[in-house]
Amino acid sequence: MSKQSLVLVVDDDVRTARLFVRMLREDGFQVELAHDGAAAIGRLGRAPLPDVLVTDLSMPHADGLAVAKYAQACRPGLPVFLVTGYPDLVARRMGSLDPEPQVFTKPVDYDELSTKLVQALIGK
Repeated sequence: MSKQSLVLVVDDDVRTARLFVRMLREDGFQVELAHDGAAAIGRLGRAPLPDVLVTDLSMPHADGLAVAKYAQACRPGLPVFLVTGYPDLVARRMGSLDPEPQVFTKPVDYDELSTKLVQALIGK
């Protein structure tokens, strides 16, 4: 992670989203926030594209899997981290994501998420 990596956080739960943003910034990431799937897709339409996507699964306008598919179409190989209270739904709907998202069940173990983000970015 030589440059400051850009993380796009997508979550319609404002408190959870703000907490993620604050913690990621404290860990040295550059972070942008979208509060629903449509806003995330709009953000993915302009540069710079994020280095990693952290998204909730269930959101208004477009769910996390739709956002992830669009993100990987814009930036092939983009690491995706899905945060959900329904991990069984993700496994059934993962489809053509490459690489497959890493799934974190709410409540999220932030230390584990942060470690996996760094590993994904180093592996790029």
